Amino acid sequence: MVTLNPKTKRISFKISIPEANTVKLVGDFNNWDDSSHPMKKNKNGTWQIKLKLQEGEYQFLYLVDDSSWKTDDEMPTVKNEFGSENSIVKVQY
Repeated sequence: MVTLNPKTKRISFKISIPEANTVKLVGDFNNWDDSSHPMKKNKNGTWQIKLKLQEGEYQFLYLVDDSSWKTDDEMPTVKNEFGSENSIVKVQY
């Protein structure tokens, strides 16, 4: 079945890492593609991006300077297959 206009909700992802040169949002919503969602840094050192996501539960991480993975301290986490944790965001309408 194909849904041409699925219902989506705009979700804002933010993380404060002022010392970072790059931060990318990576998760199961983009097949863990680290080039899909580069984040933008504001003048306060907070990195942010807004995505339209369909209802559901998504796992994600922040990739900092292409070398380290960081969870979101304000979101719940779940163990992943590598023995570390992923953050979780639940999208509801």
